[in-house]
Amino acid sequence: MAVNPESLTYFTAIEGCTPPQGEECSVCLEALEGPAPQYDNNSGADGHKTVFIKTVHSSRVQQPPTDYLVFAEFPGHEIEEHDAGRRAGLQSTWAQVARASERLGLKWMGGNTTLPKILVLFTGGTIAGGSIYGALDDTQYGQLSLTAESIIARNSYLLNHTQLAVSNWTSASSGSPGSTGTNDALVMNMTRFAHDALCSPDSDIAGAVYTHGTNSLEETAFLLDALVNCGKPIVATGSMRPFTHLSYDGDANFFDAVALAASKEAVGRGLLVAFNARIISGYWVTKLFSTNPDAFGATAGGDLGLFVNSLPVFYNSPSRPLWKKEFDVGLVSRHGSFPGLPKVDILYAARGFDGRLALDAWGNGAKGVVIAGTGNGGVPSGEEQILEAMEKGLQVVVGTRSPFGPASPARTPTWATAGLLHPIQAKIMLQLGIASGMDMNGTIEMFEGGFRGAIRQVWRVGS
Repeated sequence: MAVNPESLTYFTAIEGCTPPQGEECSVCLEALEGPAPQYDNNSGADGHKTVFIKTVHSSRVQQPPTDYLVFAEFPGHEIEEHDAGRRAGLQSTWAQVARASERLGLKWMGGNTTLPKILVLFTGGTIAGGSIYGALDDTQYGQLSLTAESIIARNSYLLNHTQLAVSNWTSASSGSPGSTGTNDALVMNMTRFAHDALCSPDSDIAGAVYTHGTNSLEETAFLLDALVNCGKPIVATGSMRPFTHLSYDGDANFFDAVALAASKEAVGRGLLVAFNARIISGYWVTKLFSTNPDAFGATAGGDLGLFVNSLPVFYNSPSRPLWKKEFDVGLVSRHGSFPGLPKVDILYAARGFDGRLALDAWGNGAKGVVIAGTGNGGVPSGEEQILEAMEKGLQVVVGTRSPFGPASPARTPTWATAGLLHPIQAKIMLQLGIASGMDMNGTIEMFEGGFRGAIRQVWRVGS
């Protein structure tokens, strides 16, 4: 196949680069600028050197093109298509050279292009906050701030092991500082960006870290865990003390998070939380202490591992929580609530619980409510009003306000029970279920199906 050399972009191998196992050989290629390259008779096997090229029309494609071919230039001959696998020993005749990093405009820090690329999704929070009230203040901070780049500069040793690029998703535009000011639209847009960066076919990014205020870190963790599910590590971290505090914990947490995101041992474990030298599942994580640096823990399953010498050590091989539900980010994004999520409120049950709160939630635009019930998922009173709201279309899930243990299903469900999920995680799963088109029966099956099977209490619609 004769090709005009001037219509081609040439790529050549980076000296000393070896593609990681499972990666395309294109990760070790770099573009050549200028005229078509010339090679002498000693440039490779059979007197040629193989290069990657693409036709000009590919650059007009919005999504990263996949029509990259391996070609070879023979001295004194026209450029012709070449059997790369047989003649050049490369992995495939097809390669994808334009990568997500370039398409998303990411700027990588670190001089070694062979190191794993870790995307830093920066949302601010205490890890970026400082106080004007002295080195002991850990409650009234926020007057001073750090950028993601300055946090990386404090941990510059990381660039000996990784390449880092920053994508800013701060909540300043919401009118409230820190994670209290985040909203569904901001977090959903960040989630879609993370999914694109990590899960697209052209992704050249090994993993991601997101820094987050601790007030709602667990909410974003559960959402990302449910929607970004291609196996690459995403690690959440933050700090409990501002950078002006004499025992600021942000540097160590950030360092650990990046090391974890770059670890091959973290692949296939879902979203992870790196906090206070502990590794916690993003599916089970919750904030258990409002001010202590050891703030986070798992409501079920325990920690997944810990850090020793700032290196991750896991207790077990990769696994996933039983009955974990993953959602299609494209389907969720087509719901009418996008860029946000359907409105779901949380109601806290206690003696004298007023079921009219469910009716009020429906009247204020909620599509669902999660009730933090007593004990094993009890609702003390108000069932008549809750059922009235359900008849109008409100979806209802009942969890437990207890820190540990399940809300177990009834033999015949009146509403869905949350099982082992805390009310805050149940809220997000209900939002995603509604956005995916589930009705109340689908919601009951989503929350209860696996649990019912485990306790031999199967229920089906109409039974």
